[in-house]
Amino acid sequence: MRRLLWALAGTSLLAGWPQTVPERTQLKRTSTVAEVRAFMEALRKQAPGLEPYQPKGAPRTTETGKPLLAWRLRGNGRDPLRVFVNANIHAGEVEGKEAIQQILRELLQGKHPGLRRDLDLVVMPAYNADGTDALDPAIRPWQPNPTESGVGRRENALGLDLNRDLMKAAAPNTRWLLAMLGDFDPAAVLDLHTTNGSTHGFHLTHGPACTLGADGDLLAFNRAMLVAVREQLKAEGMPTYDYGNFVPYRPTPEKPPTAWETYDAHPRLLTNYPALRNRLAVLSESYVYRSWPDRIADTRRFVLACLTWMAEHRGEIRGQIQGAQARWLEAWKKGPVSLPLSAKLKQVERAAFDWVDPIRDEKGRLVGEKSRTHLELPSFVGFEGQDFVTVPAGYLVDPAYAPTVLPLLQAHGLKVLKGSARQRGLAVLHFHETSRKLSASAYQGVFTLELQGAWRADPAAKKLQLAWAPEDLDRALYIPLDQPLGRLAFYLLDPRSTDSLAYWGVFHSALIRGDGMWGEPPRFPILAVGRGDSDAVAITTMPAPKAQE
Repeated sequence: MRRLLWALAGTSLLAGWPQTVPERTQLKRTSTVAEVRAFMEALRKQAPGLEPYQPKGAPRTTETGKPLLAWRLRGNGRDPLRVFVNANIHAGEVEGKEAIQQILRELLQGKHPGLRRDLDLVVMPAYNADGTDALDPAIRPWQPNPTESGVGRRENALGLDLNRDLMKAAAPNTRWLLAMLGDFDPAAVLDLHTTNGSTHGFHLTHGPACTLGADGDLLAFNRAMLVAVREQLKAEGMPTYDYGNFVPYRPTPEKPPTAWETYDAHPRLLTNYPALRNRLAVLSESYVYRSWPDRIADTRRFVLACLTWMAEHRGEIRGQIQGAQARWLEAWKKGPVSLPLSAKLKQVERAAFDWVDPIRDEKGRLVGEKSRTHLELPSFVGFEGQDFVTVPAGYLVDPAYAPTVLPLLQAHGLKVLKGSARQRGLAVLHFHETSRKLSASAYQGVFTLELQGAWRADPAAKKLQLAWAPEDLDRALYIPLDQPLGRLAFYLLDPRSTDSLAYWGVFHSALIRGDGMWGEPPRFPILAVGRGDSDAVAITTMPAPKAQE
């Protein structure tokens, strides 16, 4: 029946309008980058309003030359809210790519007039352009897929997960996105995915930004928005809930679920990163075991529900964003500012769940249910900060690293000054390392480095270490933290942050010495300016997430 309805949608209901690839192939294929572009160009010929979008100064292609394509549909009302919708960052999770094409067509057809009036949209259906075109029926066999094309690859052509790249910004795709955040400056970012794990009873799961160190009131508002959307969809017969997995990760009748846990508080994730810029974010995860057309339909319905809520509450959204920005800048006038270096899951509520004990076929697809158990479980879908430290007035970065670090900081939208612009009355502080952990294996192509320690006024004693001369301090990069994106600057530059440039290997030549490095030790490449730490902080490393969005 679903295939018949999709066939009808491609004939009488869409007469004269372009069809998406699943519609015109009776669900046999998903779209390539070129087919997305062809569909969008056909929409542009059919109705005015849609235009290609390219952020100022952004890369135009991936490492392999695949185009990075986005489109803008400006709101035709007064002062519309800007929203960015991203899809296919994991190109095996293709539902968002197809759903957003349908939504744009509906908006141009005159459907959803409130959204057309009150939202200014930029959409990027094929963010991971390399993965989008690497279609293979053997990929993600546990989900019902388009039979002819299969789906794309999770990672990019270099083997990097683009949804772990927001802080280190190694990929052109990421630098495109950072440029968009500066140029288009959306109030909210939607990122569209499909789940991998637990067999639950929801049609779709979702999440707000739950970012380490972001403004608490803004995070609470972000969650309240999605609770409102969830309740609306529930009343309409579509069950949804916060994204996560059961604990244990793969329950059995002998070891049934005891809790529900969400994913991760690191800003390296696209859903979390916007909160450090005082913006809202939404994660959408269609349920992997539902049928291919159902997953597209569920994603379309959820995105429309979120966009409708945003359009109807755009004044509140702007107020919350302005409040978060003002609170950060005002905090500097009241005294020392502190931020957490780690976070732990916290129980937000008890909630009702359906746990499905599945029957699977040889490919791991869910083809039936042995049982369905109704449970009320503690739901750990939030985080609370821990290991708080005093935030310095700013950081100085060794001028030797300026060619690498300056473009990266500027890509993030940070204000970067010369070291000579620092406040002369504040102390220059040196990092005293107390422990370190170099990863045993590469993560995202990097042997990551976790550092612990504290900032002190006296240099760390190390024989023959390169000293900081006054002219070095004046030539250094100075990044003040009392700027609008100061939270982001802290997590990029404090060496104890597990999303910092030090963690991601930018300073490995100075911080990791090994065979063949026979010279005198270089100096630590970052200094702090302002208050030191009273005591070294014992960092509680955040656990790796069980849910892999």
